[in-house]
Amino acid sequence: MPTLLSTKQFKNILLDKEILQQDDLRLFQTIYSFDNHKASATQVSKILGYKNIVVVNGQVGRIAKRIAKKHEIKFTVRQDKKYKYWDLFFTGYEEGRFFIWRLRSPLKRALEELNLTLQFNYSEELPIDTKCTYIEGLQRTIVVNAYERNTAARQKCIDHYGTTCAVCDFDFEETYGDIGKDFIHVHHLIPLFNIGKMYEVDPVKDLRPVCPNCHSMLHRQEKPFTLEELRSKIRKRL
Repeated sequence: MPTLLSTKQFKNILLDKEILQQDDLRLFQTIYSFDNHKASATQVSKILGYKNIVVVNGQVGRIAKRIAKKHEIKFTVRQDKKYKYWDLFFTGYEEGRFFIWRLRSPLKRALEELNLTLQFNYSEELPIDTKCTYIEGLQRTIVVNAYERNTAARQKCIDHYGTTCAVCDFDFEETYGDIGKDFIHVHHLIPLFNIGKMYEVDPVKDLRPVCPNCHSMLHRQEKPFTLEELRSKIRKRL
């Protein structure tokens, strides 16, 4: 059986500078920042500015090996006799063409108990009765998740545009009734990993509500399609 670390053990590891470097901590914080604390290596690589998933996979392996030098660890062995280092930190499963990592609960709790999540609650910090700006893309800060990062900015976008898809006009409440009310994804017109610096997000100019299907299709290539390009593809199919 592979070793399953406790919250206390993870807390000790997170504070041990011989095991965990700042970039290693940022990796865990990045995955924590996604909805349900799960993400693919591809998503994590883009946010951290790595060229490809080989870098982040290697980083996970190095962290695991450093832990094994100080703690008694049994790693899961793959069919090819190599170790599955990632499952010390994550549960994993395939989702479409991606393999998803989800933080193990003890690691998630350790980050929370040590106040190392780096989550920013803008809705509490910014008064609602003043003109607010929404800061994203901070080099040392990861917020909410990869595509709908700031919940306050997300709500401002929905308040302005509503919950109908800006590409295909799909309305979840109209189709599914009460369970579809207020459900929609929010798309960032300029991917944050292409910006690489702090900037002010305008919820009306920079964000658009889109359905999950169109959201996925917008990101089907490295440089996302524009809303107009995807609308054109849909029209050609009609």
